[in-house]
Amino acid sequence: MREIGFGLIFSLAIALAAFLVAAWPVPGQPIAAFFRSGTSQPEMARAVAAAGGSLLQLDGTAAVAISVGDGRDYATSLYRAGAWLVIDGSLAQTCIRQARSLANG
Repeated sequence: MREIGFGLIFSLAIALAAFLVAAWPVPGQPIAAFFRSGTSQPEMARAVAAAGGSLLQLDGTAAVAISVGDGRDYATSLYRAGAWLVIDGSLAQTCIRQARSLANG
């Protein structure tokens, strides 16, 4: 039984690590910054500006801002500005579109 638990936890850790590597933001490419639910669009825009990025798209429903920043530490700056998850923008846009199409039937 102990081996099954270890295998399950190990498998989940590997899957999470693979996701994080695939979703890691690339400097100079669009980045998606997810904020807490209920964050207003002006608050997200201020956070992107404070991090030194250029805003491409805001989605108040999903509390996500798609932006571009030049610095290597731009993703870290977004975390400091209040984002709770920062991932590759193209991956996030694909996920959001898929979720919306499933929600709309």
